[in-house]
Amino acid sequence: MKISSPEEMLDYGKMLAKQHKILLLHGELGAGKTLLTKWFAQGLGLNHNFVQSPTYAYLNVYESKLLHIDMYRIKEYHELVEKWIIDQINEFEYIIIERPKFIDQLPFKDPTILHIQKTSEKERDIKTLN
Repeated sequence: MKISSPEEMLDYGKMLAKQHKILLLHGELGAGKTLLTKWFAQGLGLNHNFVQSPTYAYLNVYESKLLHIDMYRIKEYHELVEKWIIDQINEFEYIIIERPKFIDQLPFKDPTILHIQKTSEKERDIKTLN
């Protein structure tokens, strides 16, 4: 899917929130993973202004409804256990994981896996990988 504007990304994120509960987002730095998460949150009726990248915090929780994780700094599966991330995953209905790792060991089935590629300043190419 080609996204040509911020408005199209907003619409896409809101549509995803209506149809999916678990998203795994792949993409380079600046591809739009967190932006898509903002619009997904808005689609759930949450305040998107609070959505920010969890790269350094590992995870953010939005209004006790959406769990947002970034696994960029996770090197081994046991870190997910030690940092209580696995326990958090078990508590939420809506989950977005940026740069997911250890997918086959995570406690959920049938996540929607997306790859976001920045093709220009405003354009993104989003592919569903499953």
